Amino acid sequence: MVTPPPPPPKKPVARPAYRAAAAKRPEHHISPVTFTLMTAAPAVLAIVALRPR
Repeated sequence: MVTPPPPPPKKPVARPAYRAAAAKRPEHHISPVTFTLMTAAPAVLAIVALRPR
């Protein structure tokens, strides 16, 4: 009889953390869309307000 091959070695499993992970501080950055709108809106309003009639 042929014996089956031995099972492959098991990979180590990461242990659970004993302490909760420290909360990350949120990054305060402005989105590119918001930045574009905030910089373009005054120019658009000025063009509309100052156009010749």
